[in-house]
Amino acid sequence: MREIAGHWPGRVFLLVLLISIIGMSVLVASGATESQFLLFGWMTMSLVLGVVFVIIWLIAYLIYFFKYWPYR
Repeated sequence: MREIAGHWPGRVFLLVLLISIIGMSVLVASGATESQFLLFGWMTMSLVLGVVFVIIWLIAYLIYFFKYWPYR
């Protein structure tokens, strides 16, 4: 963690993860995961939000790892 927070791209990476955690917490607290909305007829809102959350983390990690990783 010290290595990631030690340079600017690592701080941006951690900030993106923190913002996504706060956003997911706000959505859960507001009750967005309890709606009866179905995407494509089978994906519930909680599943859609979970998939979006994981995709955000995956994209942030891949960008950080392949472009800004300090230990190449």
